[in-house]
Amino acid sequence: MWHANVVTEIMKTLSKTTLTFLTVGLLTCAVQANTITPSVQVVNSPGAWSYNADLTSGQLVAGDGFTIFDFGGYVPGSIVAPVNWTATAQLLGNNVAGGTDITGDNPFEFNLLFTYTGPTITQTIGATTFTGFGATTVNRSTTLDGWVSRDHEPNGNVGTVHTDVILVPNSVPDGGSAVALLGIALAGIEGARRLVRSRKA
Repeated sequence: MWHANVVTEIMKTLSKTTLTFLTVGLLTCAVQANTITPSVQVVNSPGAWSYNADLTSGQLVAGDGFTIFDFGGYVPGSIVAPVNWTATAQLLGNNVAGGTDITGDNPFEFNLLFTYTGPTITQTIGATTFTGFGATTVNRSTTLDGWVSRDHEPNGNVGTVHTDVILVPNSVPDGGSAVALLGIALAGIEGARRLVRSRKA
Protein backbone atom coordinates (compact mmCIF):
# COMPACT_ATOMS: atom_id res chain seq x y z
CA MET A 1 0.00 0.00 0.00
CA TRP A 2 1.36 3.43 -0.98
CA HIS A 3 2.17 5.92 1.76
CA ALA A 4 0.33 9.25 1.40
CA ASN A 5 3.59 11.24 1.22
CA VAL A 6 4.93 8.99 -1.56
CA VAL A 7 1.75 9.43 -3.59
CA THR A 8 1.92 13.21 -3.09
CA GLU A 9 5.55 13.33 -4.33
CA ILE A 10 4.67 11.19 -7.38
CA MET A 11 1.80 13.54 -8.26
CA LYS A 12 4.09 16.57 -7.95
CA THR A 13 6.69 14.92 -10.21
CA LEU A 14 4.06 14.02 -12.81
CA SER A 15 2.70 17.58 -12.73
CA LYS A 16 6.17 19.04 -13.27
CA THR A 17 6.87 16.59 -16.12
CA THR A 18 3.57 17.41 -17.79
CA LEU A 19 4.25 21.14 -17.45
CA THR A 20 7.73 20.64 -18.93
CA PHE A 21 6.34 18.74 -21.94
CA LEU A 22 3.70 21.42 -22.50
CA THR A 23 6.32 24.18 -22.29
CA VAL A 24 8.66 22.40 -24.70
CA GLY A 25 5.74 21.78 -27.04
CA LEU A 26 4.77 25.45 -27.04
CA LEU A 27 8.37 26.53 -27.63
CA THR A 28 8.69 24.02 -30.46
CA CYS A 29 5.57 25.43 -32.10
CA ALA A 30 7.03 28.92 -31.77
CA VAL A 31 10.35 27.86 -33.31
CA GLN A 32 8.57 26.08 -36.18
CA ALA A 33 6.36 29.05 -36.99
CA ASN A 34 5.13 28.88 -40.55
CA THR A 35 6.97 30.75 -43.26
CA ILE A 36 7.81 30.51 -46.94
CA THR A 37 11.61 30.15 -46.89
CA PRO A 38 13.81 30.80 -49.96
CA SER A 39 17.13 29.03 -50.55
CA VAL A 40 19.73 29.46 -53.30
CA GLN A 41 20.08 26.49 -55.66
CA VAL A 42 22.31 27.55 -58.56
CA VAL A 43 24.98 30.26 -58.50
CA ASN A 44 26.37 31.63 -61.77
CA SER A 45 28.36 34.84 -61.53
CA PRO A 46 28.01 36.18 -64.13
CA GLY A 47 24.95 34.26 -65.30
CA ALA A 48 21.58 32.93 -64.19
CA TRP A 49 20.87 32.25 -60.51
CA SER A 50 18.02 30.05 -59.28
CA TYR A 51 16.23 29.81 -55.94
CA ASN A 52 13.73 27.43 -54.31
CA ALA A 53 11.13 28.25 -51.67
CA ASP A 54 9.79 25.84 -49.01
CA LEU A 55 6.44 25.98 -47.21
CA THR A 56 6.81 23.81 -44.10
CA SER A 57 3.61 24.66 -42.23
CA GLY A 58 0.60 26.97 -42.25
CA GLN A 59 -1.13 28.23 -45.38
CA LEU A 60 0.01 29.85 -48.58
CA VAL A 61 -2.65 32.24 -49.83
CA ALA A 62 -2.77 34.41 -52.95
CA GLY A 63 -0.86 37.59 -52.15
CA ASP A 64 1.69 35.87 -49.90
CA GLY A 65 5.31 35.74 -51.00
CA PHE A 66 8.91 36.76 -50.42
CA THR A 67 11.53 39.28 -51.51
CA ILE A 68 15.26 38.81 -52.05
CA PHE A 69 17.00 42.16 -51.60
CA ASP A 70 19.84 43.77 -53.55
CA PHE A 71 20.46 41.25 -56.33
CA GLY A 72 23.64 42.90 -57.58
CA GLY A 73 24.20 43.35 -61.32
CA TYR A 74 20.61 42.43 -62.19
CA VAL A 75 19.95 42.10 -65.93
CA PRO A 76 16.67 43.94 -66.70
CA GLY A 77 13.86 41.58 -67.69
CA SER A 78 15.68 38.42 -66.57
CA ILE A 79 13.61 37.66 -63.43
CA VAL A 80 11.56 34.44 -63.61
CA ALA A 81 9.07 32.58 -61.40
CA PRO A 82 7.18 29.26 -61.55
CA VAL A 83 3.49 28.79 -62.40
CA ASN A 84 1.11 30.52 -59.95
CA TRP A 85 3.75 33.08 -59.01
CA THR A 86 4.45 36.58 -60.33
CA ALA A 87 7.94 38.06 -60.46
CA THR A 88 8.82 41.75 -60.20
CA ALA A 89 12.15 43.57 -59.93
CA GLN A 90 12.30 47.01 -58.35
CA LEU A 91 14.98 49.18 -56.78
CA LEU A 92 13.35 49.70 -53.37
CA GLY A 93 10.72 48.00 -51.22
CA ASN A 94 9.21 44.53 -51.07
CA ASN A 95 5.91 42.64 -51.24
CA VAL A 96 5.58 41.97 -47.49
CA ALA A 97 3.66 44.60 -45.51
CA GLY A 98 5.88 45.74 -42.67
CA GLY A 99 8.88 43.79 -43.98
CA THR A 100 12.34 45.33 -44.19
CA ASP A 101 15.83 44.33 -45.35
CA ILE A 102 17.79 43.50 -42.18
CA THR A 103 21.02 44.39 -44.00
CA GLY A 104 19.70 47.69 -45.40
CA ASP A 105 17.95 48.15 -48.74
CA ASN A 106 20.42 49.45 -51.35
CA PRO A 107 18.56 51.98 -53.58
CA PHE A 108 20.91 51.23 -56.48
CA GLU A 109 20.40 47.45 -56.66
CA PHE A 110 17.22 45.63 -57.70
CA ASN A 111 15.10 43.60 -55.28
CA LEU A 112 13.46 40.39 -56.55
CA LEU A 113 9.78 40.17 -55.52
CA PHE A 114 7.92 36.85 -55.84
CA THR A 115 4.16 36.84 -55.12
CA TYR A 116 1.89 33.78 -54.98
CA THR A 117 -1.27 33.91 -57.15
CA GLY A 118 -2.54 30.31 -56.99
CA PRO A 119 -5.11 28.46 -54.87
CA THR A 120 -4.68 28.23 -51.08
CA ILE A 121 -2.25 25.52 -49.93
CA THR A 122 -2.48 24.16 -46.38
CA GLN A 123 0.73 22.51 -45.24
CA THR A 124 0.57 20.08 -42.31
CA ILE A 125 3.15 17.34 -42.93
CA GLY A 126 6.55 17.66 -44.61
CA ALA A 127 7.11 20.57 -46.96
CA THR A 128 5.97 21.88 -50.31
CA THR A 129 8.95 23.01 -52.39
CA PHE A 130 8.53 25.55 -55.18
CA THR A 131 11.30 25.73 -57.78
CA GLY A 132 12.11 28.02 -60.68
CA PHE A 133 12.66 31.43 -59.08
CA GLY A 134 15.63 33.36 -60.38
CA ALA A 135 17.34 36.14 -62.30
CA THR A 136 20.54 36.86 -64.21
CA THR A 137 23.49 38.96 -63.03
CA VAL A 138 26.53 40.49 -64.74
CA ASN A 139 28.47 40.64 -61.46
CA ARG A 140 31.21 38.12 -60.63
CA SER A 141 31.42 38.10 -56.82
CA THR A 142 28.82 37.03 -54.24
CA THR A 143 27.71 38.15 -50.78
CA LEU A 144 24.96 37.67 -48.19
CA ASP A 145 21.96 40.01 -48.21
CA GLY A 146 18.50 40.04 -46.69
CA TRP A 147 15.24 38.35 -47.59
CA VAL A 148 11.76 38.81 -46.12
CA SER A 149 8.63 36.63 -46.35
CA ARG A 150 5.18 36.07 -44.95
CA ASP A 151 2.38 33.55 -45.46
CA HIS A 152 -0.62 32.61 -43.29
CA GLU A 153 -1.12 30.73 -40.01
CA PRO A 154 -2.93 27.34 -40.11
CA ASN A 155 -6.13 29.08 -38.93
CA GLY A 156 -6.05 31.42 -41.91
CA ASN A 157 -4.79 34.50 -40.05
CA VAL A 158 -1.96 36.49 -41.61
CA GLY A 159 1.38 35.18 -40.35
CA THR A 160 4.26 37.12 -38.88
CA VAL A 161 7.01 38.69 -40.96
CA HIS A 162 10.16 36.58 -41.29
CA THR A 163 13.61 37.91 -42.22
CA ASP A 164 17.03 36.36 -42.72
CA VAL A 165 20.01 36.49 -45.12
CA ILE A 166 20.68 34.65 -48.36
CA LEU A 167 23.43 34.45 -50.98
CA VAL A 168 23.16 37.01 -53.81
CA PRO A 169 25.47 38.54 -56.43
CA ASN A 170 27.59 41.21 -54.78
CA SER A 171 26.35 44.78 -55.08
CA VAL A 172 29.95 46.04 -54.99
CA PRO A 173 32.24 45.40 -57.98
CA ASP A 174 34.70 42.58 -57.32
CA GLY A 175 38.42 43.17 -56.98
CA GLY A 176 39.11 42.35 -60.63
CA SER A 177 36.58 44.90 -61.81
CA ALA A 178 38.00 47.51 -59.47
CA VAL A 179 41.53 46.90 -60.74
CA ALA A 180 40.31 47.12 -64.35
CA LEU A 181 38.53 50.41 -63.65
CA LEU A 182 41.63 51.77 -61.94
CA GLY A 183 43.74 50.74 -64.93
CA ILE A 184 41.40 52.55 -67.33
CA ALA A 185 41.50 55.67 -65.14
CA LEU A 186 45.29 55.67 -64.95
CA ALA A 187 45.56 55.15 -68.71
CA GLY A 188 43.28 58.14 -69.24
CA ILE A 189 45.38 60.31 -66.94
CA GLU A 190 48.60 59.29 -68.71
CA GLY A 191 46.99 60.00 -72.08
CA ALA A 192 46.01 63.47 -70.92
CA ARG A 193 49.58 64.14 -69.73
CA ARG A 194 51.01 63.12 -73.09
CA LEU A 195 48.57 65.40 -74.88
CA VAL A 196 49.60 68.38 -72.72
CA ARG A 197 53.30 67.62 -73.31
CA SER A 198 52.85 67.39 -77.08
CA ARG A 199 51.06 70.75 -77.16
CA LYS A 200 53.87 72.41 -75.11
CA ALA A 201 56.44 71.03 -77.53
